[in-house]
Amino acid sequence: MNFPGMISMALTLLLIGVAPAGAGEIKVWSSDKRFVDNGDQTIYDTKSDLMWVKLDSYLYTGHWINWNEARKYVAGLNEKGFAGHFDWRLPTIKELQTLYEADKLNSAQVGKEMNIHIDPIFAKNGGGAAWSIEINGAFNAQGVIFNHGRSFSAPRTSRTRKAARAVRDAGE
Repeated sequence: MNFPGMISMALTLLLIGVAPAGAGEIKVWSSDKRFVDNGDQTIYDTKSDLMWVKLDSYLYTGHWINWNEARKYVAGLNEKGFAGHFDWRLPTIKELQTLYEADKLNSAQVGKEMNIHIDPIFAKNGGGAAWSIEINGAFNAQGVIFNHGRSFSAPRTSRTRKAARAVRDAGE
């Protein structure tokens, strides 16, 4: 075995933002070391101690979804035990807003019409708006728009450029 070569390779991987995860997995860190790509289609947020699904529902299904469909989408992740977990949920507005970072650009939705300001460690070209678990009256639900980080309220039946990004408490 070439131990000096292995040490050199490990240091190089750490310097470029890649860390060994054990059991043959490689974890990739965001440029600011806030987020970790776990290599299983999940992202861990070291700041909030939340685990997010790397791809939003639009990237998984190719369709925009309404609030009721968002809830069913998350239920489906739990039925399948996505990434070995059965406690996925829709996030709160506050949790979604922690993903918004004005100085970061993930991608643009529909050309350059809407910039998605979340860390580029998340999958590109997803939805620019995500549903939360929160409702607003009898017919509306709320979410966050990643172009500016503010919340929105829309009819629960609205699908217009809306997706879901499931989350779970990582400490559980």
